[in-house]
Amino acid sequence: MSAKQDKSFWDEIQGRYTFKINGYTPPFNVGAGLTIYADLNDKEMRPNCPYCNSRPNIHEYHPKTLTFGTLNGTPVHFEMNHCRYLCKSCNSTFMEEFEHLLWHTGLTTDAQNHILAQIGSRTFTDIAYELGLCTQTVANVATSFGEAERVQRLSTPYRFLSMDEVFISRDADGKSVYYWVLNDISTPWKSNNIRVDLGRSKEDVVKRLKELSHPNRVEAVCIDMWIPYRDAIHEVFPWALVVVDPFHVIQLAQKKMDEVRKGLKLGKKMTAEMKKDACLLSKSLFKLSGDELDRIETYLQADSKLEKAYFIIQELMSFYRIGDYESALDYLASWESDVLESGVEEMISVLHTVQNWLPYILNHFIFRISNGKTEGKNHKIRVIHSMGYHYNVDALQACLYAHDRKQEFHKWLKHQRKLFKRLQSDTTRPAA
Repeated sequence: MSAKQDKSFWDEIQGRYTFKINGYTPPFNVGAGLTIYADLNDKEMRPNCPYCNSRPNIHEYHPKTLTFGTLNGTPVHFEMNHCRYLCKSCNSTFMEEFEHLLWHTGLTTDAQNHILAQIGSRTFTDIAYELGLCTQTVANVATSFGEAERVQRLSTPYRFLSMDEVFISRDADGKSVYYWVLNDISTPWKSNNIRVDLGRSKEDVVKRLKELSHPNRVEAVCIDMWIPYRDAIHEVFPWALVVVDPFHVIQLAQKKMDEVRKGLKLGKKMTAEMKKDACLLSKSLFKLSGDELDRIETYLQADSKLEKAYFIIQELMSFYRIGDYESALDYLASWESDVLESGVEEMISVLHTVQNWLPYILNHFIFRISNGKTEGKNHKIRVIHSMGYHYNVDALQACLYAHDRKQEFHKWLKHQRKLFKRLQSDTTRPAA
């Protein structure tokens, strides 16, 4: 961490200025906030001339109001006289500069960091109101941060990538509008966003993947079963493996299971009870309670087609608990025979999908990556998008980057605690 990150505008002006409270207006009032007047304390602590390094004189003062941050939820503003100096040696004038105060702005780095700590959790309007700024100022800070962060993210080498999409709305023609999402899943305990943009066609994806500075470092990309993603990866990263996310395979099977349930012709009472317990039919057998197992057994005894489909789904879930590639291939061959023998059309449809994507499904047993963390981040995108009343892409991107920055440290501490517990259990385990 640099010295600049350690300090703030408050540290920078200590000793040079004296302070007094100029006024305080409680919250929920016009112009709410705390105003602090900063007066130049030692006029001899003036900077040297940047042109000839001589000692300048104070030429004039420019009154300036700075946004510093918040105190107990109210804005804090500094009123100060910004010095303009005159060097009699070279007859040049210059303004006093501060490392933690951006040129031509009234925002200190403290205020900017406060904004970045809040975006993604609160709307730009709320943050602006808290700081006594206009909403556009907050949006400009967020967008500028997002642009700089995007350059850094695109220039970083990645080993594993995750690609997905988030449905957000429909356009005037009724067509679905998606956010395309690219995340880094190289580190097990976190998933950082690399890029968000509109559209998920092959051409769009190829263009964005080519923006990565180190494409040769990518070993595998995890996707759902969307053909344009697969084709784009083969074009940009021909050496990388495509891994189909297990969740989407199971999700497809569960949807077909629901079709089987809806197509049954049972009594009105049984149909209503089964509808309430529809989620149990798609749940792993090992996660059911005793009462839930009894209800499932009642439903399976009511229809043989439902029973066959249920156990085929359970076998497919067990498939992802296998430890190695060869065993998974043998297991899948046996599962294929069970599906064909069952004669359930919906399950045969699942089998055809698995056969079409078989190499990419089996690649999961080589790298063991998934879109699990990406799906969680997709939920965050929906929340931010809704909270901000449809942010534009740049604003949404900035919110995601800021959220990643905040969460990264907490995730690292959580991961460290897990490692510590694991090491502690290994040292206390008796030797064989």
